[in-house]
Amino acid sequence: MEGYNHQLITPIIAEGDAMGAIIFLSKDKKMGEVEGKLAQTAAGFLGRQMEQ
Repeated sequence: MEGYNHQLITPIIAEGDAMGAIIFLSKDKKMGEVEGKLAQTAAGFLGRQMEQ
């Protein structure tokens, strides 16, 4: 991931299997707690949608 200083990767889990990931990349600032919670929320939502 050339050109990016920070990354945040959260797996999307559906029925116990990794189905994808939420990936945030930043060139400027370090990822904080807000970005981490946002990624977890998005991954949880998408995982539940894939289980239906």
